[in-house]
Amino acid sequence: MVIGRFICWFETNSIALHLNTMEGNKIINTVTNLFRGADDRDWELIQSILAPVVMLDYSSMSGLGPIELPPAQVVDNWASFLPGFDKTDHRLSAFRVQLNGKAADVFYSAVTDHFLDDQVWTVTANYHTKLAKYDVIWLITYHKINFESHSGNVNLPKRAHQVIADRKALQ
Repeated sequence: MVIGRFICWFETNSIALHLNTMEGNKIINTVTNLFRGADDRDWELIQSILAPVVMLDYSSMSGLGPIELPPAQVVDNWASFLPGFDKTDHRLSAFRVQLNGKAADVFYSAVTDHFLDDQVWTVTANYHTKLAKYDVIWLITYHKINFESHSGNVNLPKRAHQVIADRKALQ
């Protein structure tokens, strides 16, 4: 995963600037670890940064409404799809963090390449991720993708699902 054009700014309600920056960096690290975990298929890392219940909203891509899931189910869903690709590469940029005590909203952009054989499917989107501070760590409570566009082989997700199905059939 590459963090491109690492532009970020912080908005806060009455928190000292240095604390704001430190907390903002912790928040951005949590968000980037979500995508790093997806690219590396590091399911334990992903589970470790999710709150006990997470609201996922992929409605702009799937047409299905938001859903609340525990971390294990989020990971199970991603683990049943992402490994169908040979590789994924999330490039995040233009972070904007709104910090309000123990709650944070993060807005950012992403371009994601999904590779399978010699094909690529690229998704461009904006995200809104909410986090809550649990003791000293920030955990993701809400994750929404706002799909903008895609290019390349737009049938690659179907092929990735088939790869997973074929692997299961061989077991």
